[in-house]
Amino acid sequence: MTTQSPLVLVTGATGRLGRLLVPRLQAQGARVRVYTRQPGQARLLLGPQVEIAAGDLDDPAALRRASQGATHAFLLSPITPTLAVQQIAVVEAARAEGVGHIVKLSGSDWTIAPAGRSLSGDAHALVEAALLRAGLSHVVLRPNAWSQVVLGRIAQELQMGDVITSPHGDARVSYIDARDIADVAVEALLNQALVQARRAECPGPWVLTGSEALDYPAIATLATRITGRPVRCCARGAMDLGQRLPAEGMPTFIQQVHAQFAALINAGEAESITDTVEQVLGRAPLKVDDYLGTALA
Repeated sequence: MTTQSPLVLVTGATGRLGRLLVPRLQAQGARVRVYTRQPGQARLLLGPQVEIAAGDLDDPAALRRASQGATHAFLLSPITPTLAVQQIAVVEAARAEGVGHIVKLSGSDWTIAPAGRSLSGDAHALVEAALLRAGLSHVVLRPNAWSQVVLGRIAQELQMGDVITSPHGDARVSYIDARDIADVAVEALLNQALVQARRAECPGPWVLTGSEALDYPAIATLATRITGRPVRCCARGAMDLGQRLPAEGMPTFIQQVHAQFAALINAGEAESITDTVEQVLGRAPLKVDDYLGTALA
C-alpha cells in the first residue's frame, strides 16, 4: 500500500515568497493546491502541475472547498486592514476540513511584541492567537526584514550612480533572504520530526534572521566589492520606508504601516540575530552579499 504524498494548500502563492515556495514543495514530492483570486495568472506563474482553487479570502464557502482533502496549509496574505479577519477565516476552514498542519508566515518579531506599536504586527498576533485556540498543529514563522524588500532599490540606485541612500539612518539590520524563508517554510511544512523536536526544545514562533547585522555603510562596502566601483552611502534623514513610493495612490493604512516599520528599524529593533535558519537548514543563512551579487549582476 502506497502512502499518498501530502497536499499543501498555499495562499499568497503568486507573490514574492509563494513563487519561491511552490517549486520547493514540488521538489520534495508534495502536491500543491493554490488558493487564488487570479487563477489564470497563477497558472502562468506556477505551471501546469499546480492545482488551482479559485476564490477570495472573504469567501468562507470557497475556503472550505479549497481546504477539502488538504493535509497541510501555508498561510500568507498581503498586509491589509482585513488581514486578521481573512487569515482567521483560513484557519477556521482548515480546522473544519481536517487540515492537519499549518505554517503561518507572520510579521517580524519586533512588530508583534510588545503589542500596540505596529498595525500589521497586531493583526498577525490575532492570527497567531487564533491558531493556538484552534488546537491545530502549526508553526509560526517570524522573518526579519527581507533583503529582497528592504534592499530592493539598491540595484536601481546603482544604475543611476554610485550612491545608495539609507532609509533608516545608522541602524543595523540582520536581513533575511527570501530564499531562506522559503527553505525554512518547506521544512516547517513537511519535516514533522524536525517540527516536533523544535517544539520540545524551543516552543513558540520561529524567528528568522540573517547571521550578521549590517548598516548601510557596510552594505555600500559590499556593493563596492561586487561592482568594482566606489559606492558610498548617503543618509536619508527622516525619510521613511513609505516615501520610497509615490504617496499618490498609496492607501493611508499602508503608509502608516511603512512608517511604523521605519521607526522600529531606526530604533535598532531589527538588529537581533537568531540561529534558527542554521538550526533548521543545517547551513548558514544566505548573506546580503548573496542577494546583492544576484541583484547587481
